[in-house]
Formats: sequence, structure tokens, C-alpha cells
Amino acid sequence: MGGLIVKTFIKVVIACSVIALANQTAAKQSLDPAINMSLFNEHSAVMLVVEPQSGEIKFANKAAAEFYGYSIAQLQAMQIQQINIFTEQQVALERQAALSKGQNYFVFKHRLANGETRTVSVYSAPFTINNKDFLFSVIHDISSQRSLEKALWHYQENLEELVASQTNEIEEKRADQLMLALISISLLMILLATLMVLTTRLRIAKKSAQKDSAMLKAIFNSIDDLLIFTDTEHVVITANTMAIQKLAAGESLKGRNIYSFIECPKGVVEVDSECQFHGVKEVFWGDARVTAVTDETNSKVGEIHLIRDITMQLKARQQQRLASTVFSATNEGILVSNRDNKIQAINEAFTQITGYQEQDIIGKSPAILNSGRHKPSFFKLLYQRLSEEGHWEGEVWNRRKDGSIYPSWLNISVVFDEEKDIELYVALFNDISLRKENEQEMWLQTNFDSLTGLVNRSYYNNKLDQEMIRASADNKRLAICFIDLDRFKNVNDTLGHNSGDLLLLEAARRLKACMRNSDVVARFGGDEFALLLPGINALADIERLAKKALKALSSSFQIAEQDVFLSGSMGITIFPDDGIDRKILLRNADSAMYKAKEQGRNCFEFFTSGLHEQATARSKLENALHKALKNNEFTVYFQPIVSHDKKTVGCEALLRWHSDELGAVSPAQFIPVCEELGLIIPIGEWVLREACREAASWCRCYGDGFFVTVNMSSVQFIRQDIETLVKTVLQESQLLPQCLTLEITETLLADNSSNTLQQLQALRAIGVGLAIDDFGTGYSSLSYLKRFPLSKLKIDREFIKDLPDDLEDCAMVSAIISMASNLHLKVIAEGVETSAQRAFLTALNCDYIQGFLYSKPLPAALFDQYIKAFIAQQQT
Repeated sequence: MGGLIVKTFIKVVIACSVIALANQTAAKQSLDPAINMSLFNEHSAVMLVVEPQSGEIKFANKAAAEFYGYSIAQLQAMQIQQINIFTEQQVALERQAALSKGQNYFVFKHRLANGETRTVSVYSAPFTINNKDFLFSVIHDISSQRSLEKALWHYQENLEELVASQTNEIEEKRADQLMLALISISLLMILLATLMVLTTRLRIAKKSAQKDSAMLKAIFNSIDDLLIFTDTEHVVITANTMAIQKLAAGESLKGRNIYSFIECPKGVVEVDSECQFHGVKEVFWGDARVTAVTDETNSKVGEIHLIRDITMQLKARQQQRLASTVFSATNEGILVSNRDNKIQAINEAFTQITGYQEQDIIGKSPAILNSGRHKPSFFKLLYQRLSEEGHWEGEVWNRRKDGSIYPSWLNISVVFDEEKDIELYVALFNDISLRKENEQEMWLQTNFDSLTGLVNRSYYNNKLDQEMIRASADNKRLAICFIDLDRFKNVNDTLGHNSGDLLLLEAARRLKACMRNSDVVARFGGDEFALLLPGINALADIERLAKKALKALSSSFQIAEQDVFLSGSMGITIFPDDGIDRKILLRNADSAMYKAKEQGRNCFEFFTSGLHEQATARSKLENALHKALKNNEFTVYFQPIVSHDKKTVGCEALLRWHSDELGAVSPAQFIPVCEELGLIIPIGEWVLREACREAASWCRCYGDGFFVTVNMSSVQFIRQDIETLVKTVLQESQLLPQCLTLEITETLLADNSSNTLQQLQALRAIGVGLAIDDFGTGYSSLSYLKRFPLSKLKIDREFIKDLPDDLEDCAMVSAIISMASNLHLKVIAEGVETSAQRAFLTALNCDYIQGFLYSKPLPAALFDQYIKAFIAQQQT
């Protein structure tokens, strides 16, 4: 009804305004005389005329001035946004809600001049004057109505609590009655159980005699040895199961003479003897003991024959005799030690090889033979293998009594006792010095150049095959370089071959000195050399080594008391960029070498022009980076990180670079270069200081719940004292430690060094948070989460982008969040861009959301505006 009245009133006012406008002169055709009439100004309802585009209040009546506490002139100088405390987003949401409910009014919160906030309903109607659009708004204060609704809800909740309380009292009384009934039933059950026990005991007593008889029979038959009872004439009266099986193959022995099975003198009583027994199926040796059985009058009534099968024992004795013969006669040194690894026995060959006599070595540890060439970890692994597998075999360097060291081939076996515990160690070894010398000589002849001592083509090719397999497994590059000495033929022809050989020797020495320990330098023949550079991904490193080698070759050579000047032409090809087949790569390197000669010699050339372009671009990037920090080209951007309940807000500090020379450069492009050049250390310090300085002001404004996360490179942890750096920066910026989180990568954790662990523990001790970045995309070992003192876990955007449609990603994210929750780690999902992704993550209780759904990374000033608006929105 109120809506209909307002609509009618609005229509009347608009009509009056139109009539008044029609009667004005051409000079008076403005908005002011059309609206300021007595009907509008004196009406008791709060009314405003607003220009929708700018929000300016064009007219306000007296009722509006009384309601808001401003004068009419003050109101007409204001914008509606200064009264309505809703943001544009909230206004849009309210309009949408009114449209969906079919309402003809909106509910807003307006601020009065005295600072009070009132809930109002706004009825608005558009109209146009002189081709200008305006809104005519009537405002009603509904604050009291809303308070009444809250009071009614409170009353209803109290009423429900009262009903629940009464219901609980009724249930408690019923429970007491049920308890009395259960107690009565329990007493009856106890009486019945007592009667059952008495009955059972009577039955047990009745069967006791039967059990005793059965027990004696069972014991008689369970004995593993043969037990036979005969009469005085040695005729079997009874026998146990083992005797029946061994002698009669399961048939009865009763009535047969015991000595029909035995090959030994008859009548042996109470004397042990070893006899051979002939059963139906097998013959075995037994240790027989015969005992007379007498009655009360000491008269003999029979004999008990206890026979133990000793066939295996006799075989063991034979094997021991054989082993003793072998032990003494073998040419291999033998050492036997007990479970405590104290030497118990040695043979003659041991003495001949080591020089130690029996009196020198018995009771000592085999460690007396240690040469010192093997690390403790080698023997730790050796004994671990012995414990697990019972055997170890391999090459070991030992020391003789005279101190000389020799190589030996060692074979160790473990003897276990019946409980599977180690009882003895038996070691066999021999001196392989001569064999090693022969093998070494043959190996050198096969794989090394006789003149320079460098590896030859055969060795180089085999090494290249191995390194290509390793590079493929590690996803790394491999550089193959061919070098040809320029003008070497002239030296050979002029100074002679002897001088040429001296020059080749010096060139080989210089090339070797330029390379790393992991690099291979080879001579293919004549003046051709080859380099193999494994584990190199950066073209800059390849260029550096190539320049170093060519520079070494271009220095003068002192040959035959005169200076000789040469240079080298180098061709470079890359695995797998230029090929994955050895023959193709060697051909490519050779082609690139000739290309270098064509370019004027004393230079290097890559096989592909594309790599030249990359190298050039890399060089420009490095030069620009060296000047970037000094020229203030870096900026720190901040991206919001919002908790799932939107009550806590933080941000991630992200480094951005706009080069004066190169323009905007992606962090993915320049940060790895910074790490390689060591520039990440000063740049990382600068980012940490900037982020903490900005965050300190936000923490003072928005409370300790605000936090900032800063990425830290593994290079910084290796080369810096991060604990000292962080403490210094926190003190300078006055930022609380709990407001700072450092993001580290799985690469740092995979290093697993004690120094890293100590630094991380020290940071956690002062209150700084630690987050593992991009979890699941690197090594992703769960042991990191247990070993290192982490506080947050960040799910990589690769797992987020296809949510919630990709079922595998859904399962993976759900598992990560569940695991992190059980480990008391907070989870941050980065790369969230849609409401559907946020809804899915919120349902899984993901702690924080980060992504374009909330905002892209912003400069500090824009982020400050963003967070102010965000917090104001949540407060309303």
C-alpha cells in the first residue's frame, strides 16, 4: 500500500513539475524553478532529486534536512555517495536482490551528519527534463522495523531452547527407569553364570582322567626321536609314531625284534652307540641308548630304546673335515670372525698375503687391515648389506703388516645361528695387484692418447654415450666442442715434428687447466681436440668456457727457445637441441668448427643460429640486470591472499622489472639469471626490505592478522645468513615476525643440508612463518613436511586451473588439503580465477585463496586502496 501511495505521489510531483516548466519563460527553463515548489519542499516525507550519473543531490526538501542533520544548501552541495555507505558493488547487489524479489524499493544504509547509521528503504523513479535524466527518491527510516524483527527472532530462539530443556528432563527420567531395569537383569545374569561355572567344573573333573591318558600318549608320540618299548627278549611291545614311520613306513612294529633293524652288537644296555638302522624305505645312522625297565622287586620287565637320527650330524662332521682341508690348502686368504667381529681363525694363505701371524691377529678386529682409502660410509654400507643379504663381494684396498697397501678381491659370507642371528663372518680374499696393473696398462692403451695423456676418441665416444643418457634422465643439456689448432701445420713443417709434439703437449695442458673436473678433454689425433661439457643448461656457461679455452690457446707458446703463436677454431653443438644421436652431434660439431674457421679463426660458433640469438639475448639481459637495481628499475607488487571466511587478508610480494633498455621483462625470464649471476642476493634483500616496510604500515592499520609472504631463493640460503638478515629487516621496518612468511621452494628442501635445516628452525623460533611454494610440481617428497618446520603449504596453480571439472585434480587437491590439515599446516591455493573454483576450495576448508578472482598483483598504492575497500565491504 505504501508503495502505491509513493508511486502516485511521485507521478503527481512529476506532473506538477512538467506543468510548471511549461509555464516558465525561455530564460527560466532550468531545473531549479521546476522542482522547488511548496508541494515538494513542505512535504513530511524525506525527498531528494539526484543526478544519476554524478550522484549529485540537486534538490532536497526540509524533511530531508531534518532527517540527515544537514541544511538544504549543504545537502544540495553533496553527492549521494557521501550519504549512502554502500559500495558500488553492494548497491548493484541490492538492486539485483530487489529485482529478483519483485520489490519496487531498495534497502540501503545512510550516514547522518552526527555519524549515526540508519537503515532506510528508498523508492526511486526516473524522469527527464531538458534531455537530462534525474532520479526522484523518497526515503523511509526502517531502522526500528529491523530492530523489532531481530527481537522477534531472539524470542523465538529462547522459546526453542525452553522446549528443548523440558524435553531433556523427560528423557532423563526415562533413562533412570531404564537403568533400574538393567541392574535387575544384570543380577539375574550373574546368578545364571555362577550356576554355569559350577556345572562346567563338574564336567571337567569327570574328564580329567581321560585327558591325562591322552596327554601321555600325545607326549609319547610327539617326541622327535625314536622311542621303542620291548620285553626282555627284545620284542617290540609298543613304539612311538616316529619309530613306526622310520622303521616300518607306518605299519605296526609290535611283535618284531628290535635288533632285526640294527647293525650293532646285541645286548648293549645303558651304553651309547652309533648304529646303522635299516628301515623299509631308508637307511640311517642312529645314536642308540638302551635302558632296562624293572618292577617293584627290581626284576627286569623290558627295555626302552631311545634312538636319535644322527645322519645329518655325521654328514656335517664330514663337511667340517673337508672344510678344514680346504681352509688349510687354499691359496686364498681366509679370515673367520665372531658376531662381535673379533678374528677367530686365519689360514696359511692369510699370513702369506698380509704378513700377520696367528698370534698377531687372533682376537683383533679386521679393521687392522684397513688401508684408509675407504670412507666409514663404505664399511657401513658393507655391513648393512651383510646383515640384510648375508653376502658381500667386491674390491677392497687393504694394508699389510709392513704398511704396504694392495688391492684385493674380497668375498664375505655370514653364518647365521638357529635364531637367524649372525654367528660368524667368513671372509675370503686374494691379492689382485698384478691383475690391476695389467688391466690399468691395457685400459690406458685403449682409452688414452700416448702423447698428451688426454683421453682418445674411443673413450670420448663412450663417455658421450653415458652423458647423453644421464642428461636425458636429468633433463639437462650437454655441450660437444671440437677444436682445431690454426696454423699448426706451419709449425710442424718449420720447426719439425718434435717441436710439434711439444706444442701439442702444452695445448693439451692449457685446455685441461681451463675445464672443470666434470669436463672431458680429448685428443682425436693430429691437432684436433674435443671437449665434453656435461650438466650445462645455460648458454652463458658454455660461452664462458669456450672463451677461456680459446684465450689460453691464443697465448704464445715457448717452443725451441722461440715464441710460437697459434689460435683455435671451435665448433659447438648442444644435446638434445641439435640432435640425440652421437654421430649426428659429432658431425654437427665438426661443421660448426669449420664455420668458425670461415669466420676468421680464433673464435667459436654454435651449430644453430637460434642458439646464437639466444646467447646474444642472454648477454643483453645480463648487462641490463647489472644496472637494474642501481637505476631503480625494480618494483614490488602485491597480490591479495584472502582467508576462506574473508576475515583475514594478507598478500604476496612479487618482484617486477621494467628495464629502460628491454622494457617489461617476465620474472620467469630474469630471476633464474639473477640466481646464476649471484644478483639474487642484493635483489632479494631489497625485495624483503620493501615488502616488510609496506606491510608494517598495513599491519598497524589492519591488525596483526595481516601478513605478507616473500619468496626466498635457495641461493640466498646457501650464501647468506638468512636468520640475521630477517632479524635486521624486521627491526628496521618494525614489522612483527608473525606478520612475515617466507616462501621457499622444494629445491631448497631437496638439498637436505643441515645448514638449511638450522636456518629454517631459527626462523620459526623467532616467529616467522615458512611456506613451501608450488607444492606437488617438484620433488614433492612428504618427508619435507615432517622434517622441516613449515607452517604453510601452497598448492600450485596447475592443480587449480581445471577445478572443479578435472576429477584427478579434484582428488589431488582434496588429498593435499586433508594431509596439510592433519599436519596442522595452513593451505594457500594460488591461481584461483572463478567462483566455481573458490566454492570447491571453500567446501574443502582451504584456508586461503589467491588469484585473479580477487585481484591481479597491484603496486603498493593501488593495493592500499584495494585492501581499504575490501575491509570496508566486509565490515558492512
